[in-house]
Amino acid sequence: MLDITTKILHKAWIIICLFALSLFISFLFNYWFLIATILFLISFVIIIYKRLRCTHCNKMESLVNLTYAINHDFYCTKCGQRFEIIKNN
Repeated sequence: MLDITTKILHKAWIIICLFALSLFISFLFNYWFLIATILFLISFVIIIYKRLRCTHCNKMESLVNLTYAINHDFYCTKCGQRFEIIKNN
């Protein structure tokens, strides 16, 4: 099982922000930006299913909870194990 790192969490937040921005631009200016929106959504779903999981029981956890776990103690809701977020410099 792959470890959860701050680099992965930051990438997920960037992809979500780009998704929201491209969705806003597509409705405001041009519908061709929906292609970029769909690509950002697919890449975020891939990150969720592959990396944003508990390392003990393999249960998916939300991005907000994992971001909170960087600086605080946070435990898995299913197995009760503490999340160990590896900090990258």
